[in-house]
Amino acid sequence: MAKNEKRPKGWLVGKKQVDDWQALATLQIKQKEYKVALQTCRRILQVIPKRDKIAAEVWEMIGMNYAMQNEFEKSYQTFCKACEIDPGQARIFYNRGLSAMYTSRSGEALADFELAVMLDGNGKMSEKYREQVTFVRKIVAGELALRGAEFTLEQLIEQQELFQRGNQLSMQAKWQEAEECFRKSIEMGDCLPQPQGNLGICLAMQKKFDEAEAAYRRALEIDLNYERAHEHLQNLASMRAFPDEMPEYKITSPFEKAKPDITFVE
Repeated sequence: MAKNEKRPKGWLVGKKQVDDWQALATLQIKQKEYKVALQTCRRILQVIPKRDKIAAEVWEMIGMNYAMQNEFEKSYQTFCKACEIDPGQARIFYNRGLSAMYTSRSGEALADFELAVMLDGNGKMSEKYREQVTFVRKIVAGELALRGAEFTLEQLIEQQELFQRGNQLSMQAKWQEAEECFRKSIEMGDCLPQPQGNLGICLAMQKKFDEAEAAYRRALEIDLNYERAHEHLQNLASMRAFPDEMPEYKITSPFEKAKPDITFVE
């Protein structure tokens, strides 16, 4: 730190040092040096207050880092931290909306894009934000129509969050807790095959084979072409015959190879 430079309140280093680290982290992300960029960002978070607006920018950069690696759930959760610290920044909500889209949270994405439009007003990004609102509104309209005339956007957001929470618990092999999330999601509207299919996995991993079969068959009633349910039904015979040799399951994402349109902090 320069001799006469005054530190902002609560900071352990001067602002120039933090600015330099932010610029370095941005460069590292653009150069795809993701692990190094994450270390740089964490270094900044160690020397500034947790609720400082610069901390929001750093969490946003971490969210970009994860998004560029197609780790969209981590990206979404990280952008949530940035939004909580700085709820007046349109760009952060726009970026969280993108991560929400890549984690099948279309309801949350619409809410975030609409908020970005409101916060930005007639700013330089307003046209881009409005385009996203128009695009996602069509998706959400279809989702709501699938669930019935009385289904609200708030309910869609809750249901989609339950489904994603179930996926995260499944990745941690917390099968009973994941089962509860998928059941709650299904109770809100049994109109998609994926919740039933993932519920079937949770039940099978708990050796509840008959219940798992029922879930897979329900998934196929909703969508006869849902390939994963066909695959899991075929696997059930082996699992029943050899219940102590349980397979490993991985929750996949339809956006694993996506190229996210994340807006960098300048």
